[in-house]
Amino acid sequence: MRIKLTLRQERSVERIPCNYSYHLAAAIYNILSKSSSEFATVLHDKGYAPEGSRQKFKYFTFSNLQIPIRTIEKGEIVSRSRQVTFYLSSPKEEFLQHLILGLFAEGPLRIHNAVFGKECIEKLPEPEWSENMTFSMLSPLAVSVYRDPSTGMNTKEYLRYDDSRLSDMLLHNLQAKYRGLFDCEPPENGIPFSMRFEEEYLNQLRKKGRSVEKLITIKDSSGKETRVKAIQCPFSVTGDPELIKVGYECGFGENNPMG
Repeated sequence: MRIKLTLRQERSVERIPCNYSYHLAAAIYNILSKSSSEFATVLHDKGYAPEGSRQKFKYFTFSNLQIPIRTIEKGEIVSRSRQVTFYLSSPKEEFLQHLILGLFAEGPLRIHNAVFGKECIEKLPEPEWSENMTFSMLSPLAVSVYRDPSTGMNTKEYLRYDDSRLSDMLLHNLQAKYRGLFDCEPPENGIPFSMRFEEEYLNQLRKKGRSVEKLITIKDSSGKETRVKAIQCPFSVTGDPELIKVGYECGFGENNPMG
């Protein structure tokens, strides 16, 4: 399920750090805690781990903030919009129930030092699932592999938009999420999985000297920084509709609970 949340900006100006992923994720956990502090804590600290796997998933994701009237000043987004919107999605009924209950609780929603009222909560209709679908990205996509330790570089390598390994890594990630969600193997119907970025969009950015790739800094409350190389571009995907739905509801790629 996907939910659109419209926030009401009650002060004329609000300031949000440009790298706000951590702060928005913290706001979501705070919403959950208003319904169940135990659920919010377990989800944050442990998540869901498929049996026999070291991988852990939170099974939710959220979009970038959509702020119509804004400027950038000294590393901050300065909002002068009356409304700010963003989207949340998850296949987990438990998560959605606590989210809705928390949103209806009294009190504002705080993103870092910015304060918003909750104006509208809207459940969006599901797409018609098929073997070939096209999506716009509401937040960036990150996909990585670990470099070979024998090279002396046992670190993550974030894949570029034109890396030939991208489709395979996305497929493995979706399959792992599916196993954790349904406690069974993903469907095999002979449809090869592939993902392609929209060529026209890529060409338009090239003409402007811009790129679909961006470096995102996630800064937590302790000041620790994690840098993630990500991609933001419309894309088409071919594969089993059930796996595509998992990507839509959980997020494609990695770091989904951070947007």
